[in-house]
Amino acid sequence: MVAVAIVVALLLIGRGRQPAKTAGLTAPFVSLASVAVIQISGDIVHPGVYQVGDTNLTNSVIFVAKPLCAGDLSLRSDLLSAPVQTGKTLHLICKGPDNRAIIQYSPMKSSQLLTLGMPLDLNQVTESDLDLLPGIGPTLARRIIEYRQKNGYFRDLNELMQVEGIGVKKFKLLSDSFKSLK
Repeated sequence: MVAVAIVVALLLIGRGRQPAKTAGLTAPFVSLASVAVIQISGDIVHPGVYQVGDTNLTNSVIFVAKPLCAGDLSLRSDLLSAPVQTGKTLHLICKGPDNRAIIQYSPMKSSQLLTLGMPLDLNQVTESDLDLLPGIGPTLARRIIEYRQKNGYFRDLNELMQVEGIGVKKFKLLSDSFKSLK
């Protein structure tokens, strides 16, 4: 009996799994370009950071986190039709000043963006934000801010190399930490 079982097992293993016919993709594919990373807080059952594929409507983002005022909120199409931008915080308040739901938008904290591996906006960061980056201490952070105050917004990331203390090596280390300015 054992011999029969071994022979059957060897036959099954020998045949192996037959290759399937390829009929294209079988799972849905979401392009990374259309994915947004959003933080949701406020009157929400599940606050947190969400990665969403539908960046066209706030509606889909808010309802993923289960708002506490879902019925009231679904009546506000004006509130839910705003496009969602990656790196933003949406704060839902079910009972605003006029007893209506409101959504407040603000940028995520730089420390959160860095933790998530998302680039910072060089023209919006503060001195303390810059101090979070590897290779930048308080002195260099101050120089970058002073350069921006003196010369206006950075128009190109390469302009960072004009700040005293940033050479090619340090620029290469820092360049991935910032959004493209073009």
